[in-house]
Amino acid sequence: MELNFMETKTKSGVTLWTLSSTNFNSVAVGVIVKCGTRDEIWPKEAGIAHALEHMHFQGTMEFPNNMKLTGYIEEVGGRINAFTNNERTFYFVRVPSNYAERGVHIINEQLTNAIIPENKIQTEMKNVVQEIKRRNDNPQQYLGLLSKEFIYGDHPLGRDVLGFEDSVSSFTKEDFLAFKNRYYNFSNYIFVAIGNITENEAVKLFDKYFKKDLENRPSARKKEGVVIKTDKQLIKNKELDQLHISLDALIGKGNEKESLFLEFFRDMISGGMSFPLFQEVRDKRGLCYTIWASITKRTDIGNFSVYVGTNPKQYKEAINATIDVIEKSKSDINLLNKVKNLKLGKLMLGYENTEDIIMRATNDILFLGRPRGFEEIKKEIEEVKIEDIETAVNKYLKPELIYTTMLAPKDFKAD
Repeated sequence: MELNFMETKTKSGVTLWTLSSTNFNSVAVGVIVKCGTRDEIWPKEAGIAHALEHMHFQGTMEFPNNMKLTGYIEEVGGRINAFTNNERTFYFVRVPSNYAERGVHIINEQLTNAIIPENKIQTEMKNVVQEIKRRNDNPQQYLGLLSKEFIYGDHPLGRDVLGFEDSVSSFTKEDFLAFKNRYYNFSNYIFVAIGNITENEAVKLFDKYFKKDLENRPSARKKEGVVIKTDKQLIKNKELDQLHISLDALIGKGNEKESLFLEFFRDMISGGMSFPLFQEVRDKRGLCYTIWASITKRTDIGNFSVYVGTNPKQYKEAINATIDVIEKSKSDINLLNKVKNLKLGKLMLGYENTEDIIMRATNDILFLGRPRGFEEIKKEIEEVKIEDIETAVNKYLKPELIYTTMLAPKDFKAD
């Protein structure tokens, strides 16, 4: 399957990555804005990157309200959305291929011609506050925030993307415009187009709607190191019946291959119900209902995590069982081969969906500096060796390097 990305410079000076195939019936287009929560001035701007994304859906010069803006895409069966994390905001649209121009048009309207109506700010910020409350009421999501704050400490990657209720509730139009003026310009954009659209067609569309910005303001992101803590356990008590545990290890970006190997290992232990975490900790021992592993990559440092929700009286057994799975699985060649088949299958299925492809591409662009094509990813999967996995696990996932964050019932105390 020859599906490779082409790199082009648009007239605006922004890089456009295009993956083109007539086998698709859709087109996914997006704009990566290289700014996120770590670029905010805290605590005054806490959550403003995410809040601004919300306001970009509240109306533009041509589409003066949310209904008209979203309806322009939804009325042809398309999907429009955006998300913000610590390092980027991504605006994207997926539409039938004959409506590709609508996708580029609407994203340009959001980024260039948003009106940020003052009469909608208070209402939309109330919605964001409800998003914060919803997250805080969800033990798994709230634990994710606690563990991130714990392992990263004062580093900007430890910040809550949603911000604080007080900060979000106080944002004004001037605040949004000041943040947007710092980061929303062509120096911080990357364009992406995937699907049944040629490279030339994509270039013409982006050139048509994104005119030259004569005031590019490249933003320099300060690199900061994470302070490694000697105390690697945090307990937060709350009105709960179950104990929620996050086991985390920091991952340096120095070697991209190591992150690839740890992604493999995540699937080796947590690829589904037939994989070791589920089988050993849940199915055989009955220690939990939910358990999974995940990996978060950022441009300078990331983390490998395992979540488990368990009976407070059995928390040590659950943790020890999880550590045992990590230790036993790192050298299991049969498990590696199983995951290779899993990843190759998911890769083929993912390449039937232009939205799946664009999401993978945006992660690659920020982490690797470029998107990987189908054949490159396939080759990487096939070439991973069990020695690679074992070396990466031994380097990053040793028990003494693991942080333990627990969201616990009110009366819980660790032994």
